[in-house]
Amino acid sequence: MADSTPEPPANLGENGTELWNRAWDAAITWLSPSSDRNAIENAARLADTLATARAKYHATLEAADLRALVQINKSYTDSLSALGFDPVSRSKLGVAEVKRVSALDQLLAKRQNR
Repeated sequence: MADSTPEPPANLGENGTELWNRAWDAAITWLSPSSDRNAIENAARLADTLATARAKYHATLEAADLRALVQINKSYTDSLSALGFDPVSRSKLGVAEVKRVSALDQLLAKRQNR
């Protein structure tokens, strides 16, 4: 388990660096700086590539660029899933999400405990 966000690789772009920081901030309790670093770097590089592919497709509107965009997006989504960044993947990893208790839930719990 990481105790802080590791420094991102120097040559990541804006989108990759943003993903790197968000990934470590959101999943610091289950990501390991030694075993998950390469997977997170791969996802961050895909984030940069996805932004470039999206911009290219919007500029050209060519079918080949759309196919590339769709494929890169799938790879990106798969890489995030492998790291536990969707509910199904987190449950497979055994990572529980913290549920925020609303004021109504608190009142109902107090009432039941009387």
